[in-house]
Amino acid sequence: MWIWFGGIGLFVALLIAAVLISNVHVHVVFRKHKSDDYAKINVRMMYGLVRMNYEIPSIIFRNMKEGFLFKTEHSMNHSRGEVLGSQRVNKRKVENWANEVKVMLKATEALKIWFKQTLKRVHITNLFWSTAFGVGDAAYTAMLSGWLWSVKSMIIGFLTYQMRFRTVPDLEVLPVWSDEMEFRMELDFKLQIRMLSIFIAGGRLLTRVLHVEGGWRMWLKLLKQERQKFKEKKKYKHIVDKEDHKSGT
Repeated sequence: MWIWFGGIGLFVALLIAAVLISNVHVHVVFRKHKSDDYAKINVRMMYGLVRMNYEIPSIIFRNMKEGFLFKTEHSMNHSRGEVLGSQRVNKRKVENWANEVKVMLKATEALKIWFKQTLKRVHITNLFWSTAFGVGDAAYTAMLSGWLWSVKSMIIGFLTYQMRFRTVPDLEVLPVWSDEMEFRMELDFKLQIRMLSIFIAGGRLLTRVLHVEGGWRMWLKLLKQERQKFKEKKKYKHIVDKEDHKSGT
């Protein structure tokens, strides 16, 4: 009997160890050509047993007041994609996010330090960033081309201090010598982090929250607000789908 318990215990220990040393892989793709935008995020974990895909087939800029409108789709483990509906990102939403970040900073001891420590455990395994543009004038296009190279180099240089790069980033700046304005961009990168690092980061975050008086209450309030927003959005989507179904029949 003790042999059976020992065998089960060993199996559970090996399973936990396998989970902890496994990696979470994230693949992000963003493309833009004039008014056509596309983004996709693929998350793979547990040796590929768990897969999540978020696709944004449309990003529409309304105006300065209404901001951007994102249409998103979600699928998990090769299941059929579920349309999550549209999400608007405007000035008001950005201000709400800024206020939430302020609450997090207040509710957590040295949150910035924790964030930097966590980023150090992230590995960038591949990064491709290509930009093709033209402003209709050869001289200005050449000048902006050099400026863009400088900006990209500064951004990559900053990221190398925050995260670990497995390969050299592949950067492209392609001037378009034409009489018309042109802009195309493609950003494709892959990153990974161990599950063990995620658990360690979670434990450190919890410790920092508990060090602040009332910190866990502030975090709990934020989580409840986000949960309520998700429920309202899901309820609204259900009503819209129901109305579309009725109109279709």
